[in-house]
Amino acid sequence: MPAFSLLSPLPGLPWYLLPIWPLVFWRIQRLKKWFRAAGGPGSQMLWGVMWNGRVVVIQLSDDLSGHRSGIFRAPVSDRLRLALTDTPLPRPRRTPGPQAILPGRAARDPGMRREYGFNLPDT
Repeated sequence: MPAFSLLSPLPGLPWYLLPIWPLVFWRIQRLKKWFRAAGGPGSQMLWGVMWNGRVVVIQLSDDLSGHRSGIFRAPVSDRLRLALTDTPLPRPRRTPGPQAILPGRAARDPGMRREYGFNLPDT
């Protein structure tokens, strides 16, 4: 990585980003500070500057497991936490309710086999 500082911009930076170079430099420093706090030893990051001056993360290494406890935790909803656990989910109990009487269907008909021409055997 070529050397750059607040007073010497990145080599290859477009001319139209030179007036906002201090803002771009500040964004780079914030991203590096976050990565030092969140990433573990051996983790790597590839970042870049877009055409409009935004600093973006292009690639992170898979090894972000060395983070300190509680710093790099994303909030997880209760439903997602239940979906990711191995415990069976509580299912709502279905209670039989009154069946609607539709035209062409008998009230005791459990499905729509008459409407579509399916003749399913009663088992």
